[in-house]
Amino acid sequence: MFYAKFPIEGVKKIYQHSIENPVFDPTFSQMFEGRYRKDGKDIPVGASHWPKVEEVDKSKLPAQVALVKDGGAYIMAATEKTLPGEKTANFVVYCEGCNPDVDEDYWTTQQRAFGGDDFAEGLPLEWLEIAIENAEKLGIDVMIIKVTKERMELVTGRKM
Repeated sequence: MFYAKFPIEGVKKIYQHSIENPVFDPTFSQMFEGRYRKDGKDIPVGASHWPKVEEVDKSKLPAQVALVKDGGAYIMAATEKTLPGEKTANFVVYCEGCNPDVDEDYWTTQQRAFGGDDFAEGLPLEWLEIAIENAEKLGIDVMIIKVTKERMELVTGRKM
């Protein structure tokens, strides 16, 4: 189990951008799911047809942000209109301990927390709203997500 902590000021910025730009892009796995596709058909992994973003009905996508693990672990807006970053193309909020620019042991921390493979997972935008409200109520400055092998869940109502 790992408690992924994201600085609330960056979370607020991503949340605000997402509210102002409510057309969301699919995650990689969502492009395979019939419930999001224009044709309504699931595409099995390993199929000869590789899904494309253009085949997704974006109006069916949930309001979401992307939790990404690659060269670090971070959240970013999953909107069609990007939120530009200062050093990167997209504004990202790194998980505490998983920022390659400041954390010497980021690779080990992200591997232990999220596993070995790179991924982008959609998280409900509502989680950010709840985290912002709870951070203000509790006087904390992070959004906390509990990560286990089976799932991720927003931790609310507790100080860590």
